[in-house]
Amino acid sequence: MQQLAWSKMSGKMDGIPALNTDTTTNKFCMTMSKKKDTICGECYSWNMLKTFRKNVVPRFQLNSKLLSERVLDMNELVRPKGNNVRFNAHGELINTNHLQNLVNYALFYPKVTFTLWTKKHGQIRSFFDKHEKPKNLILIYSNPTVGTIYKSVPKHFDKVFNVVSCDTSQINCVGDCIDCMKCYTVNDTTKQIVEKIK
Repeated sequence: MQQLAWSKMSGKMDGIPALNTDTTTNKFCMTMSKKKDTICGECYSWNMLKTFRKNVVPRFQLNSKLLSERVLDMNELVRPKGNNVRFNAHGELINTNHLQNLVNYALFYPKVTFTLWTKKHGQIRSFFDKHEKPKNLILIYSNPTVGTIYKSVPKHFDKVFNVVSCDTSQINCVGDCIDCMKCYTVNDTTKQIVEKIK
């Protein structure tokens, strides 16, 4: 039986497991990667999966397929490999099935904190206008515009992740995620996360 697979991340995300999907076949990502005036034009995932990490693409493609084709049974939601985890360190929301499966993860594992970054604020709004957001699910709007700090947090989101190209006193994402945990702590009150582009 084909199963979802959690990834052990490296770099700044070392110690934060992730349930990844495939950036290179995601229609939204494919379109956004051509927009050089956005962070997607500099996409780390796209660059990695097309070069030195292309060995993980089949695994991420299987995750994409499993998460998007149908709403999975609870016994198909493979246990996360940690208590603070990320959805889509690689990839983006594919469709409503995908989002419902991520919500079901949070419902099925209430002692785990799940964090989802997404640029699809419209999909989040339409879904959570009709469904209650689990308390252990943190939603972070991934601002696509480099150099612009988003003025407010969109509806249903908890935080905004912004990327700037030069040093500013607003930068508060500087080290390893596991040492910071602003994005992975339910009661953290930080609303704007700001990182310098790498």
